[in-house]
Amino acid sequence: MSFFGDLLAGDAANKASKYNASLMERDAKITEQNAEQGYKVFQQYDLPRFDYYARKQAGTIKSQILASGAEFSGSAYAIALENQIMVDTDKDMMQYNAEIRKEAGLNDAIMKRAEANVERYRGRVAKTASYFKAASSLLTDYKTLNG
Repeated sequence: MSFFGDLLAGDAANKASKYNASLMERDAKITEQNAEQGYKVFQQYDLPRFDYYARKQAGTIKSQILASGAEFSGSAYAIALENQIMVDTDKDMMQYNAEIRKEAGLNDAIMKRAEANVERYRGRVAKTASYFKAASSLLTDYKTLNG
């Protein structure tokens, strides 16, 4: 009876591993989709909104300088230029951080897929091991019966 039990246990372990691997694959796909979607939100919403407010701020600075009666040159121009440099730096950092988040999500998905492959391998090993255990059990039973 142990012979069949070993075979059934190996088959059950293999099926459980395949099921767990499918869950891991699903999680990897969701993680990958979230990374892509997050980056699209950045590109289509966050970045345009940032650009809008940056242009608005630059326009306000220029208008205030001109409204004060000063010419848009010298130190007034330097202030506007410094502001633009800070805006560009902030935009570059936003872009960098968005790309890092996307890559981290994609790498996480890769790791989940690798875990799924390991889980499938564990199932195959368990099934193969059950064959050897069943064969050993069969040989032991044969020796016991035939002395």
